[in-house]
Amino acid sequence: MAFEVWFRSLFGRGWGAFGVYLLLQATGCGQLDLRLSSPEPSYLQFAPIPVTIHCKNLGAQELVLQESQGKPWLDLLVQSNDGLVVRPDKTFSPPALSLKPGESKELPVDLVPYFLVREPGAYRVRASVRLPSGETLLTEPVSFLIGRGEVVWSVPRGEGKDQRTYSLLKYYEDPNVGLYFRVEIPGQNIVFPSRRLGPYLPLGKPMAEFDNDNHLHLLYAVASGQYRLTVLSQDGDVLREENRQQTLEKPILRRSPDGMVDVVGGSVILPAYLREKLSSLQSQAGTSSSAP
Repeated sequence: MAFEVWFRSLFGRGWGAFGVYLLLQATGCGQLDLRLSSPEPSYLQFAPIPVTIHCKNLGAQELVLQESQGKPWLDLLVQSNDGLVVRPDKTFSPPALSLKPGESKELPVDLVPYFLVREPGAYRVRASVRLPSGETLLTEPVSFLIGRGEVVWSVPRGEGKDQRTYSLLKYYEDPNVGLYFRVEIPGQNIVFPSRRLGPYLPLGKPMAEFDNDNHLHLLYAVASGQYRLTVLSQDGDVLREENRQQTLEKPILRRSPDGMVDVVGGSVILPAYLREKLSSLQSQAGTSSSAP
């Protein structure tokens, strides 16, 4: 949390409006307008770090960007704030891109599978494109921060090298707080990508129960009087999500003797599209029942 406070004091409140969606002009122009963006100024450690490469053909001829002489047409360069290059962990092989005159396309990329961006700190990323003419374009850097977040719940399960540690972390996302789920296997030095579960209202700790299939059931507040149930696999994949509204009883998790986990209390909040379908079905049923 201290790291996040340092970040806010360093960049100030003005960063939010400016940095939510950075669009940075490339240093070269020519036939291609090349831009790089990232949706957030900071990310939780081990969580995805998305960037988007924006390409627009400014020329009068079709532009085909593809591998040439064994070299990819697009490269990404990640550096720490002190200028040290972060070495790639996996080869990045972008798909070929064809642009008609005036056409724009976007290529989204998650940096985490390709670069060892693990330690908290400040980083910057640039994109480099090789044109068919041999010219190289390089974007201005997009800066981002990596923070640790705060563990609000953690439990180990299993034994030996296969023991897994399940953790919930909250991370400040100006102006809100996000809740993340992380799975680690310390004995094998494996950390699965942190998964964002959504917004989190930090009023009390989330409730957590494992069922007899080793699926984790989580119940946590997302707003005043509203809760979310999320069921996850042992690898962190979301199996089920459900929103609940508090009624006379606050929703709680209950594990039965046979290992089943259920939510007791509250009422289920249906998404709008499901409410519309249900309303239509009820209307049709009412019409048909009143018909002679």
